[in-house]
Amino acid sequence: MHNPVAERDDLAFDFGATALGRSFHYDWTNYAVSPLDHIAQRYGEKGDPTPILLLVEDLLRLRDSDLSGGEINLLWCATDIALGAPVTAGKERDWLQEVVSFVVPLAKSRGASTAACSTYPECVPDGTSPAAVEHRRLTAEVVELVGLLNQRSGHEVPLASMQEALRRCAESVCTELAFRFLLCAANHFYAQLSPATYGRLERLGTAIGYGPHVVDGVRYLAN
Repeated sequence: MHNPVAERDDLAFDFGATALGRSFHYDWTNYAVSPLDHIAQRYGEKGDPTPILLLVEDLLRLRDSDLSGGEINLLWCATDIALGAPVTAGKERDWLQEVVSFVVPLAKSRGASTAACSTYPECVPDGTSPAAVEHRRLTAEVVELVGLLNQRSGHEVPLASMQEALRRCAESVCTELAFRFLLCAANHFYAQLSPATYGRLERLGTAIGYGPHVVDGVRYLAN
């Protein structure tokens, strides 16, 4: 999250690609005829373009990254907490581009500039913006917390593969984005978090600039 126009209210709850993935509940087809129809309903016809721009930034970072398609798919699977997200295996970048192509006109219709819909500041490892510098400062801790992720329920997604995709995202794409995927993965695997680990997650969320309800979505896992 490097969007300079984002306000605290935009970051009060999960946002961007992670929020989109989590929005696909198992029953979303009851009220939407396609994934893009679901997205259109989620973002509505009018309003501030910032939530859409936060999504576009995430999607462009993933699309343009050095991550493999398999790694992108693992990150997308981490968001599928409600077991309803569209299957993207084998067409990961096509899916990212399809969503970008769909939501950019929505953002522009609300006043977003072409540049805001097509460019983004570099993050790790060489970004020089204030946000990138702060993210680099936090990268090592995010990577360490990935190593603490464990698994309390059975999933087809291998935990070790998920951890590696999260590390790669933190070190080569965007530490903040990787942190949101990590929170999703904790939910996905129903991970057991110690109070100390949860406290570290909260402190990281505060350092990044999140509002009150991004990290506390995994509070129930702490014991």
